[in-house]
Amino acid sequence: MKVNQEMEFVNDVVQECIKWDFFDKTLFEKYGILTSEGFQKRYLLAVSRRKDIVIPPEHYLVKIDNDRNNSVNDDNNPDDEDKNTTKEIKRKESKRNKDIPVYEEIIGYLNQKAGKNFSHKSEANRKLINGRISEGRTLHHFKHVIDVKCEQWLEDPAMNEYLRPSTLFAQKNFENYVNQKSKVNKQKPSDPRDKEIDFQRWIQEGKDPETFDWGK
Repeated sequence: MKVNQEMEFVNDVVQECIKWDFFDKTLFEKYGILTSEGFQKRYLLAVSRRKDIVIPPEHYLVKIDNDRNNSVNDDNNPDDEDKNTTKEIKRKESKRNKDIPVYEEIIGYLNQKAGKNFSHKSEANRKLINGRISEGRTLHHFKHVIDVKCEQWLEDPAMNEYLRPSTLFAQKNFENYVNQKSKVNKQKPSDPRDKEIDFQRWIQEGKDPETFDWGK
């Protein structure tokens, strides 16, 4: 008795699914097959590289070309939106992961040299850094400005308070500061972390992060 009740329940569920076009009514009544156009598209896409899949033509709900690999129209592929969404999430995650070390490096260097405690998480500080990066500046330029102004202002009580991102990294000031020479006048080697700056600029230009060349 219990088995019969379970079978009745299953039949009721199937009929309800057919009623709402979840399954194709004609194929079910004629062949006892539970399928739909959407199911077939996904199935054909999944087995597109296999050559041993044989499906009777009368069971098809999707339009079939001679080449089964082309049987699912890419323009109507229900998975396209998911793929695009996943790619966008990866792009943003990749950008976020690469951005953070750059902010930490620049603000951390300023804090170390000037004895300050600015936050690399500050949106205002990040906006200033991004602005200079978009103009082609690198990690070396930021450190040069910090070094130069610390030499000039660190021991000056009246100017020490200006050793801050809003002053050092402001567009109207940065261009002048970066061209000032350090008293130490030492040649700094290229910092490999400049690649992180280049990556940020790459993203800001709307390019695909997966095509960025980290080797150059």
